[in-house]
Amino acid sequence: MSNYQKHFESIVAKHRLSLFKVAATFEADPIVQQDLLQDMLLAIWQALAFFRERSTLHTFIYRVAYNKALSHVAKESRTKSHAALFESVECRKSDIEAHIITLKSAEHVISKIRLLPIVQRQLITLSLEGFSYSDMAEISGLSKTNVGVQLNRAKTKLIQLMEKQQ
Repeated sequence: MSNYQKHFESIVAKHRLSLFKVAATFEADPIVQQDLLQDMLLAIWQALAFFRERSTLHTFIYRVAYNKALSHVAKESRTKSHAALFESVECRKSDIEAHIITLKSAEHVISKIRLLPIVQRQLITLSLEGFSYSDMAEISGLSKTNVGVQLNRAKTKLIQLMEKQQ
């Protein structure tokens, strides 16, 4: 067992919200999101044994999570029709009235992000998490230049999608 695996709970606690955002970006159904999150956590646990500190732990965790999310989408696309895969679901709101508007707004943005092609979806999410182009390139396997091009295309497409239904 690696030292990182020994501290798995604290690592997960530190990155849990970010990992949930990854799951939410790739899967609309809240129940399937939880399954995907569990799959990502298992993949991270297994991968931590091979972490050699060639990148930051944060970058490594994201790379593992995104690879798991991408394989999830590939598997789902084989079992569902393409249109059904990208359908949005209504966000389940909490009972606290102060959060309703925020949740609606966040769900609206996430539902639009889900309509983007996989690579653009990944880059938008990484950008929202504050990753640098270098880190995004390392996580996605793209060149830094291609990250910039794809991210700009994603932003343009996301703006168009957001304006379409306002």
